[in-house]
Amino acid sequence: MSRDAPRRGALPDRWRRVRRGVRGVVLRALAGRIADGRAPLPDLRALRRVLLVCVNQRLGNTLVATAGLAALERALPHAELSFVGGAPAPVLLRGFRLARVDVVARGDVFRPWRLARLVRALRRERYDAAIHLSTATGSLGAFLVGASGAAHRIGLRRPDGNVFFSSAVESPAARHKVDELLGYLRALGVDARGERTLALAPSERAEGAARLRDLLGEAAGETVAVFVGARARKGKGWPLGAFASVVAGLRAHGLAPLVFLGPEELAREGEIRAALGDPAVVFEPDARRVGALLAACRAVLTPDAGPMHLAVAAGAPTVAVFARENWDRWGPRPPRGVVLHDPAGARAGAALDALLKAAAGTPFAESPLR
Repeated sequence: MSRDAPRRGALPDRWRRVRRGVRGVVLRALAGRIADGRAPLPDLRALRRVLLVCVNQRLGNTLVATAGLAALERALPHAELSFVGGAPAPVLLRGFRLARVDVVARGDVFRPWRLARLVRALRRERYDAAIHLSTATGSLGAFLVGASGAAHRIGLRRPDGNVFFSSAVESPAARHKVDELLGYLRALGVDARGERTLALAPSERAEGAARLRDLLGEAAGETVAVFVGARARKGKGWPLGAFASVVAGLRAHGLAPLVFLGPEELAREGEIRAALGDPAVVFEPDARRVGALLAACRAVLTPDAGPMHLAVAAGAPTVAVFARENWDRWGPRPPRGVVLHDPAGARAGAALDALLKAAAGTPFAESPLR
């Protein structure tokens, strides 16, 4: 890595902090002046057309929203649900009962004419309610809920007052993002429970299992998926040597590692293959196909990255390695997964032990691993 790489990586973070600071000033100035958010909550069961909004361009954040979407599908079986989300939404939400999915692209915040066109389209729909399916209170999604023209516009109250919602509820005390979202929905009267969900059709699962057989032959039934990529500038990576130790241990126990490469890892494919002993490798840009492959694996090893959320959502037993101490905010939980907190890359043995137990069918019972 060049000397300039940290400087280049730091610029987006600085710009993001500046934007958040300016946005916070504006929202504090507006808080309570547009609406106090004290309108009574509607009986959601009586609603017929409901708009759900979670505008986020990250795969993981969109998958977190699926826990709430699944809960609302169960609670509102007769309502027509629509969704506004970021670029990952159409692929990740396929299989849910949604009448339409509108997308806000990453650059649309700088193209106000596109947002204006979307707002006009939403207002024409005359939704009974618009629900911000996120715990963010000052985001673009919150703005779209407020501008939707729905009879009831529902979201979480900001600490310094409400801006966008006709009915604003207090933030739940939960730490984990999934629990926080479900706690918010329970405040709306929804029996909200569950986890991140990728609604794979039986045909997709069968296709994933067939592709695994094509990749690994007779060893397909013993596959353990390994993701080596994470956002290093965010401090989420795990040393390649630690992955190599785990992969060697999997082979020694008769398991077949399958290494997944993302766009950022393709440039290092030779280095990764050499370090991991030339394993079977797959590059698959389609998130649903990746999820279908993971659903057919015995276990998954992943750092704190989008594939971690995808593995949990696909129902694969997941061992997630966290270098930072925010595992209780984002990580998998038993029985679907377990967290290994290992900032130094010194606990490959613990990761291997967890994977071997998962591959043997032993449910996860503790997170993080001690």
